[in-house]
Amino acid sequence: MTSSTPPTRRMTSILVDCGLITADQVEEAVSRQIETGRMIGETLVELGITTEESIVWALSKQLDIPFADVQADSVDHELVRAFPEPLLRRTQAVPLFRSPEGLTIACADPSDGEAVASLQEAAESAVTFVIGGPASIRRALDAVLGPESPAASDTVAAVIQGGDAAPGSDIVWDRGGRNFLLFHLHAARVRQASEIHFVPNGSSLTVAYRTERGLDVQANELPETGQYLRTRLGSLGVPNLDRSDRSSMQGHFFADLDGGRVSCRVFHARTSAGIATVIRLGPVHDRAPDLSTLGLSPIGEAEIREFVDGPEGLVIVTGPPRSGGSMVLASLATLAARSERRLLVVDDGSVAPYPRDAIRVHASPDVDPGERWATLALGLGADAIVLDGVVDGQAIAEVLSGATVGRLVFARTDWLAPKALLRYLASLPEGRVVLRDRPLALVTLPHGRLEGSAVWATPDDAEARAGSLEVTLLTDDERDALARGGKNR
Repeated sequence: MTSSTPPTRRMTSILVDCGLITADQVEEAVSRQIETGRMIGETLVELGITTEESIVWALSKQLDIPFADVQADSVDHELVRAFPEPLLRRTQAVPLFRSPEGLTIACADPSDGEAVASLQEAAESAVTFVIGGPASIRRALDAVLGPESPAASDTVAAVIQGGDAAPGSDIVWDRGGRNFLLFHLHAARVRQASEIHFVPNGSSLTVAYRTERGLDVQANELPETGQYLRTRLGSLGVPNLDRSDRSSMQGHFFADLDGGRVSCRVFHARTSAGIATVIRLGPVHDRAPDLSTLGLSPIGEAEIREFVDGPEGLVIVTGPPRSGGSMVLASLATLAARSERRLLVVDDGSVAPYPRDAIRVHASPDVDPGERWATLALGLGADAIVLDGVVDGQAIAEVLSGATVGRLVFARTDWLAPKALLRYLASLPEGRVVLRDRPLALVTLPHGRLEGSAVWATPDDAEARAGSLEVTLLTDDERDALARGGKNR
């Protein structure tokens, strides 16, 4: 049934908010509409600004009525033939199925009171209306009743005014998942959210954004919407957990939204209620920022610049995951880049802006990353090596291997206490050698989360971030003391 609530929001506003059209395109369509007298939705499609599917989806959000993806091969032929063809053609409607609660009919414009009344009278039973695309409805009718006469019009029924979809309403999104994903990417971008959570809870799929205030629930969708989402993500190259027996999978894609390109890291996990999906959002940078911009003091930056001018040494960036370590490594690699140096970057899928002439290798989860990067470093004759996210935990000891001798090495690890890390390295025989003979520097990341609105900040506020990065260069005496202490343990 259609809602009697007075409309409060334009359909075009919904399309603009979701990033499907722009305000300038709305003005263009309105000017064209004045000339032709057609409805705004028809005009937007006629001008090629958007698709009929997007118009129908926005109409469903506007009227708070579910959107059905009408498929010609799935309609009940007998049920369709029970209705007068002229009525179905005129109202742009097709009966979908009958249930104990009554009949469900897809209609191009459920806000048309006359059409709704005529269909209800013909149904002779309770009717639930959903919104379907005019073209998909026509194809379904043609498949059952034969092609429509050439004089028939294939238009998009849309209204300019309409009610906004209520929070938590059940909208049946397109099965391809495109509009569902686009809507939440754009909405999260506007909210400056760092994550989008899609979590099944049995009867619905809860959608929440992580902002600086924490998780903020946005909607409760139908459970099958999660499958539509995963289908869409799969088309973007993200592994689909539905087609695997693994407990979790992850992937990555880029999205071009208003305001710039966005990096989207996806994580799927099986839960007791179904598959949960989290999309982590971040800006895409063209180049690495200066270390001072990231929060390193002028003195610390000067020390690091002098350090990377040397032929060998080890710089370890410590801190929790997703606290900015990849960006710091990219800045260090940019400082170290030289035409006479071969730079190798081995990472876990990072989107940090490493120098263009660097050799990039994504570490495979099926291959021991330590063995792989060492083999690559020796085989490629790398002068500088960046290890981004492949030496967490005790794997940090791999930076003490012979493959790093005579090379400049930058490594990110998830150790939180730099002193504990140094004690661990000093407790290893090869660690005592490195601590005694090789230059070593530590860069400590802030322990607070850097996600949320901070990742979307566009102005470079270096003063506000000053001191958030700490750099420690070990002196000869400090290295000797650590080596002696480790040997005596």
